[in-house]
Amino acid sequence: MKKTLSFSGIKSFHECEAEAVAVMNNEWDRKSTFSPSTIEAMNAGSFVHKYFESKEALDEFKKEHESDMFTKVGKLKSQFQIAEKMVNRLGSDPLFKAIYKGSKELEIFGKINDINFHGFLDCLNLEKNIFIDIKTIRGSIYEKEWSESEHRKIHWIESRKYLWQMAIYQELLRQSDDEKIGKNIQPVIYAITKETFPDSSGITIPQEWLDDSLLEVQEASEKYIEVLNGREPKRCERCNYCKATKLNTHTISITELI
Repeated sequence: MKKTLSFSGIKSFHECEAEAVAVMNNEWDRKSTFSPSTIEAMNAGSFVHKYFESKEALDEFKKEHESDMFTKVGKLKSQFQIAEKMVNRLGSDPLFKAIYKGSKELEIFGKINDINFHGFLDCLNLEKNIFIDIKTIRGSIYEKEWSESEHRKIHWIESRKYLWQMAIYQELLRQSDDEKIGKNIQPVIYAITKETFPDSSGITIPQEWLDDSLLEVQEASEKYIEVLNGREPKRCERCNYCKATKLNTHTISITELI
């Protein structure tokens, strides 16, 4: 298991301890279970990020993913056609253009519950005292998604644990030794949709939400420490890893499924 965590690592561990540990121990390849359309969508999202990182980063991405971007007849695949619309939308968004300035793809480090954490900021704008994280989403900015843990629909920023991500990044920035970096830099999630007519919006988060989310991250990291110290990781019995490695030993009641 890793001694250094990222947002994606603690999120995966929270969703299924067993799968996360298997991935960390190179016993399970989560990406191999993704469908081609999912991988294409992920690559299209990366295209948007690289576009606004730098010309060099975009050129390198295009070179690496040329076969993924184009059909055999040389036509841009549908996901990347939408991605081009997304970058055009952000490129004409006055708020985005005004605030997406500063250090790009900045790696940050720190500790939470004595566990080393690291992350990458899409953009750190010290003049505005903000950091910006671009999120490419399939549906509407107002979309709500089903939460298994809460048994109700909640906003996609909550359901995908992006509040955790912003809280982690804010905390790592708070621990920075760089005197130029303030101790309470505010996150802005800049959402851009993968719709025929992409929508975009800069979204701020109340500080009390970030504080609560950091407490949740600390609780999750405590469980991670327990597993590091030898506790058997819990299985969710819902993810692909659990389904692939499941060994039934008893029946279950229908009441457990409702």
